[in-house]
Amino acid sequence: MAEAVIMEMFLPAAAEGASAPRNGDGPLFHQAWWLEAAAGPALERVQVVWDGQVVGSLAYVRRRNFLFRLLNMPPYTHTQGPVLHLPESKPAKAMRNRHRVVKELIAQLPVHDRFHLFLDPDDSSSFSFALAGCSIMQDFTFRLNKDCDLALHWENLDQKTRNLIRSAEKKLEVRHGSDLESFIGMCVKERGKENTHILEAMRRVGNAALEHRQATVLTANDERGRAVASAVLVWDDAVLYYWQSSRDPENAVPGANNLLVWEAIRFALRHGRTFDLDGYASEGAARFGAKFGMEPVVRASVAHMSLMGHFSRALTGTRNHFQE
Repeated sequence: MAEAVIMEMFLPAAAEGASAPRNGDGPLFHQAWWLEAAAGPALERVQVVWDGQVVGSLAYVRRRNFLFRLLNMPPYTHTQGPVLHLPESKPAKAMRNRHRVVKELIAQLPVHDRFHLFLDPDDSSSFSFALAGCSIMQDFTFRLNKDCDLALHWENLDQKTRNLIRSAEKKLEVRHGSDLESFIGMCVKERGKENTHILEAMRRVGNAALEHRQATVLTANDERGRAVASAVLVWDDAVLYYWQSSRDPENAVPGANNLLVWEAIRFALRHGRTFDLDGYASEGAARFGAKFGMEPVVRASVAHMSLMGHFSRALTGTRNHFQE
């Protein structure tokens, strides 16, 4: 095949006139429908109310790890932070209000040994969390600005990555669709007994995103029509995320994953979204992402821990990556 064919069955909301605002509740992972789909009945929130108005809220789910009481982000929610509706004020007072609300949110959390979240790169509340007694560390994702010149950026890719993409384009056809079940089946096949996916949560979130027309399943098919690799892209009105990906271990084609990432980048920029590789779960995944010539962007890692939580972290050396 001379090139990858993109069948754009689902376009980002801005292209269709639908509403997917990044204001209000904030980024995609902060949206109420996303959180409710991800956590189901386990979703909990704390709120701060001033003069009868909710000025801040924070969502979380409770977990137990042996004796440790954990408060985490909902599954498949890769950034989370406070949703703030502060009264209009001058910068200095706005900052004080943000500090105050975040401190009150932390104080309202149920008793825990460890509360943890990753802030969106555009979230400005990390300093407020630090003042509220939280530990702040740096985690990273890779982003490409929506205004980037794609033709020029192609030259920024690692040479081997460009070669793999060119080679894969000749063998594979890339299509957009909505077959989430086939994607989930590929995930199960790829990981086998080591599968750590929470399939029902993945299914709820993926279907909710498709229903909101804020997702597409990107699939690379070989010349026989067999799916060799697939990825789910999700978006709000500002950012498109490379949310989940998988490959068929029995039908491997070199460069298939590289091609999917490149097509996701093209799709995002074509529809006016910044592309976000959506973090990484291992050193190998970080090296893979770096080959696409994007700058690493900080996502603050926020943790609030009891003495037991500090002891556990020191003992295990746990790295604060997001949970699937």
